[in-house]
Amino acid sequence: AGTPARLLGTWRGTSVCTDRVAAPSCRDETVVYEFTAGKSPGTVHWAADNVVDGQRRRMYELELAYDDVGACWKAEFDSPRFRGVWRLVVEGTRLTGTARLLPGNATVRKLDLRKD
Repeated sequence: AGTPARLLGTWRGTSVCTDRVAAPSCRDETVVYEFTAGKSPGTVHWAADNVVDGQRRRMYELELAYDDVGACWKAEFDSPRFRGVWRLVVEGTRLTGTARLLPGNATVRKLDLRKD
């Protein structure tokens, strides 16, 4: 499950808001994610774009590591608006995941993507 090769490639789908009280500025998005080999062995580099007016726009880039305890790819992040953690799960050609706020752990986004 923690093999980077399963995650590498281009994935397309949706990132939807799940808690507008915890994240009032959240907007549902169509997304394209590119996963490539990370800087360290066993890690994956995540370049996340959203699609606006038919054009891809870079949102952020993160390094993911596999979390054996959570059985997911995981990255913590800080933004000007909040601190959180992404948790991603690969099931064949489907990628699902969540973004949760820290320290409260409120789930504010859910992902559902398919591999190109």
